Formats: sequence, C-alpha cells, structure tokens
Amino acid sequence: MPNHTNTDAILFVWPGDLHLETADRENYRVSKWMVSEVNSLIQPDFVQFAGDNVQHATTEQFQLFNGLCRELTVPWYPLVGDHDVHHDPHASAYQAHVGELYGAFSRNGFRFIRLDTMEFKPQGMSPQQLLWFQFQVDSAVAAGERIVIFQHHYPYQILEDFTGSGMEKWREIVSTRPITAIFAGHTHYGQIANDGRNVTVATRSIGDPEGGPAGYSMVHLQNDELAVVYRSVADTGPIAMITSPRDVITATAGKHVVIGPTEFRVRTWSTSPVERAQARIDGGQWFALDRSGNDRWKGSIPGDLLSKGEHDLEVEVENQADETGCTRIRFMVDRSGRYTAFPRVRPEVLTTKFC
Repeated sequence: MPNHTNTDAILFVWPGDLHLETADRENYRVSKWMVSEVNSLIQPDFVQFAGDNVQHATTEQFQLFNGLCRELTVPWYPLVGDHDVHHDPHASAYQAHVGELYGAFSRNGFRFIRLDTMEFKPQGMSPQQLLWFQFQVDSAVAAGERIVIFQHHYPYQILEDFTGSGMEKWREIVSTRPITAIFAGHTHYGQIANDGRNVTVATRSIGDPEGGPAGYSMVHLQNDELAVVYRSVADTGPIAMITSPRDVITATAGKHVVIGPTEFRVRTWSTSPVERAQARIDGGQWFALDRSGNDRWKGSIPGDLLSKGEHDLEVEVENQADETGCTRIRFMVDRSGRYTAFPRVRPEVLTTKFC
C-alpha cells in the first residue's frame, strides 16, 4: 500500500504557451520578464513549459527559446505542442533543438510525468508511449508517490474535442489511478477544471493571451496540499498564496474540506520583506496572521462556528515598501467530513479565437 509520508514542499512555475517568433514581439518581452521573476523573486524548484514554445518550429525560433531557457537559474523542462511540430509530424526539429519528447522524474514524494500528445493529429499518443505512461503511473503508485501529469492538450478546451489515437487509453489510465493534478496548455485562456475526480489546470498563454494579461502560474505541492496562483505581467508588489486548506475548485475528497477549527497556511514572495499579513472570512473583520517561518504565515479558521457550505478566505500582505498583495480562495466546511466533488470549472469560458 502507498505510504505517503511528510515531505518538503515543491514549488514550480507553469508559464503558458510562449509562441515565440522574434525578439521584438511582446510575447518575448513578457517571457523575459517571467525569467527575471523566476530567477530573482520566485526561485522555484523548476520551471515546466506547456508546449507551443515556438510558433512555426524554425531553427531561429528554437534558438530564441533555448536562449531564453539558458537564462534560467533553476532546472526547466519542455513539452511538445502543436506549433512545435509545425509541418514536422515527427518532431525532428524539436528533438534536434530541444530534446526528448516525453519523460519523468521523482522529487519529494511526487512523480512528475511529461507526455507528448502530438504523436498523432489533432492529438494522440502511440501504444509505446501509453505503455510507458501506464508503467510510470503504476510504479509511482507502488512507490507511494503522488502523480502529477504535464501535457500540452487541455481535455476540456471549448470548441475542440479531446479525441485521437490512444486518447481513450489515456482516459482509462487517469480515471482509474490516483492523480494529484494534470497541467495543460494549448487553450490561450486560463482555467481550472475539476471533473469530480481529477483536477486539471490550464494557464493563460504568454503568446496571444485571452481573458487578461499574460503571465505565469505558481504551483505549490506538499503531501496532500495543492495550491495555484497566477501572476500577470500587470501585477506588482508581493505575492501571497494560501497553501492550505484547498480551494474548493481543487477539492476532490473529504480530506480537502474543513471539519472544525483549522489552521490555514500562507506563503509569500516579495522584493522587500513582508511586514504585515492579515486575513478575513466571508468579508468580515480583518485579523492579523502569525509568522510561522521565512515568508510563511498562519491563521485560524473557526470551522466549528461556520455554516456548512462554501466560504471565502481572503489574505492581504504588505511589505516594507508599502506594496500590497492579496489572494483569496473559497473553501468548503462540513463537520461530518463528507464531501463529493462535482464537475465544475473556474472561470467559465464560452468562446475563444483559437481552436
């Protein structure tokens, strides 16, 4: 049986599709800004790109992507997107300039699996990759590791269908094994989907973004904690992330709901020290948070006094430069500990220019 022991936290940055073409375009400027923030502010364990790293799979565009990645001071991993194999169905240019098409590694009790969903068009996976994928998942379960999947195609993209050779086998694997989260690109808009079993996160593209300014997602994982915040190029000041409890959009079981008095935890990132952190529940009175370590804070949720159902938790932090940052989640309270996740997405997206 899996033995999920306490492990150190993992933080990774998940930027959306870059679609790099030339160095004079806005998406390249935003990509450079992302690299700068990763190196100087976020300092994550790694960066995982979402595919569509370039627009037309030319040598010059791959050189632009590789030059950007060389500036990163943390490990980084690529994915294959449809634009990375533009008129190149065997991904020859991608392999020559970037590297392997899929792979996996383990860290801090997690197995991170990168898939190539472009082995067939419009998307698909070969029997060989699917056998490898199933082996990775099953061996991770046997080793007591939690599973995180990275792939370019988002299963819930509107105006497309998630079909193609091998995709039914993909569905079987992810619906019959315990998957912590699936991270996808391709959409241009950002969205989190919870199908009642699995959580899937799509990050807004850096190239041709929809729904707001381009940026990147930050993802925190520790034991059963899963937290995601989005940082856009328009954002300034400190970053705050509520790491526990889970936002209801990422809750899939009773262990993810508040059943009584509960400690909530917050991480912060700032160019100058954060001096103050406060929180409020359901728009009520603000109350101060306590420091629990470097760039970490904690507070209490009176789960025994809150009504059954969903509640809002908002956190605001302020640094020495008088800059503020805020974040919020919606959490579920049920003192019985019972919870059945149901399909939902956030935000709801009804149209897109890219499909």
